[in-house]
Amino acid sequence: MKIVLPIIIMNLTIFAGEVDQYLAWNQLPNDESHYLNKLFNTEIQAALDEINKNHNDCSCEEAAGKILKHFGIGLNTRLEKQLKKSAEIDKYPNDETHISERYKKSIFRRELPFKNLEQYQDYSLKIQIDEIINIGGIYIGLDKLTHFTASGYLYYRIYNLTLEQLESEEAAMQMAISMGIFGEKNILGKIPSGVFSYADLESNFQGFQLALDLCNAGPTHLKRSGRGWELEGVFDLRNYVNPFWDESYNPSYYYENQNLSLMPKSQAVLQNIPHYCLKFQSDRIQGIFDYYDSMAKPSYSVKYLQQLIEKGELPDPSPFYIRTICEE
Repeated sequence: MKIVLPIIIMNLTIFAGEVDQYLAWNQLPNDESHYLNKLFNTEIQAALDEINKNHNDCSCEEAAGKILKHFGIGLNTRLEKQLKKSAEIDKYPNDETHISERYKKSIFRRELPFKNLEQYQDYSLKIQIDEIINIGGIYIGLDKLTHFTASGYLYYRIYNLTLEQLESEEAAMQMAISMGIFGEKNILGKIPSGVFSYADLESNFQGFQLALDLCNAGPTHLKRSGRGWELEGVFDLRNYVNPFWDESYNPSYYYENQNLSLMPKSQAVLQNIPHYCLKFQSDRIQGIFDYYDSMAKPSYSVKYLQQLIEKGELPDPSPFYIRTICEE
């Protein structure tokens, strides 16, 4: 039982990756928009081929849902696993990153009194920490692509079901966001890793926004032809990825209580973020934040979540914001 329990715990936490944006600041990955857009367009076309073969009479809304569902439902989708293993995409950390760089500088790491605890911590971080990728100059965790498609699909399903009952678009939208909040407070955030990620919630919402756009003349949308549903225009991730996907710009809330990773987060993060203030004040990182400021347009979800924070209904992430910490 002493051997089995840690294995069970680690198997549970492996499905709930977390992002340490700061680790990548010393080696920022190159923009992979072109590669990822090509991959996404191929997958969308595969979904449309299946729809037109087996569900040719479906509505646009049904087709939009099927496109997102095609990428997989659940954590660590096929696409995310493929990108984790791929040597074709620039990401950080990668297999060439030395362990001392990869984990020992993490904001989640704490000084521990015993060597075996240190070893467990490094193993836990190896499992937890997701790679950072660059999409159009915005640095995001690789896990955000799964949130975009899988959670975006769930948002869309809840939105449509609620809309049938309430006939209120705003109420339906809030119900969809509530599903994301529930996940972060429970099985996707607090319980497995001790993190409530607002960046996760924004990537969820943008996947939902894609589904809406597909049937509402968005930048890429569906049209009927003699062959069935077709994509009008070329899908571009940069229409949806925004600065609020970056957890250094849109900070998470970190819980101090125990979680399945056995690594409380709050105290460690508050101790470690100040170590990055010098790097944060560098021209390179300030340039990234200035770029973010120039293009950051809060979505409905960002605004709604802020209202809930102000009401005390959601945890306030502001103590973990590097801008605030480094100005003190």
